[in-house]
Amino acid sequence: MGAYIVGVLVPLIFTLLFRNSKNGKKRGLPVDVGGQPGYAIRNYRFTSPVETAWEGITTLAELFEQSCKLHRDKRLLGTRRLISRETEISGDGRSFEKVHLGDYEWLSYGKVFEAVCNFASGLAKLGHQKEERVAIFADTREEWFIALQACFRRNATVVTIYASLGEEALCHSLNELIVKTLIAGIAKGVDIATATAVASNNSYDAGDVTPLLLVITSS
Repeated sequence: MGAYIVGVLVPLIFTLLFRNSKNGKKRGLPVDVGGQPGYAIRNYRFTSPVETAWEGITTLAELFEQSCKLHRDKRLLGTRRLISRETEISGDGRSFEKVHLGDYEWLSYGKVFEAVCNFASGLAKLGHQKEERVAIFADTREEWFIALQACFRRNATVVTIYASLGEEALCHSLNELIVKTLIAGIAKGVDIATATAVASNNSYDAGDVTPLLLVITSS
């Protein structure tokens, strides 16, 4: 009999406790946000909107610089260099490529930030102005990341072009974008030279592009 009483009372007690705590829970608070008349409610802990999670940081470039200063000697970018590649034939006759990679070679936050600043200075030296478009046509690797952060430091609008695009798609991209500066890996130099020549014969004004700024890669 006692077990039945406990089985009834325990759920009842917990129900009453949770109901009281729920009723006492603080809700959103009405706030005046200005503008057109209306009713706005915000979380009671934050009556004003959060503009940035980091005090004094308003741009991606500033956030990256702060991170590099805080973690200057820590690892940031790791790359495994290609040692060799070979083609193997499976039992069913299909071929696949096998690559041999070396150990990771790391760049610290400090080294990457130094490279980013140098790259940004190079953009300025080429005459690239703020808010002008930059296209990056390269494989995603450490040089790509460094180029991207350098563009952010110059307040440049970045357009990424997939490295897997063929000549026709690349020509179309160049025609549509009309970028000021084109950043590419050495392996993409031939593709760009061909695509730029084809595009210039159509509607693209090749004179609008700064001479190609090649990102040095081992590919």
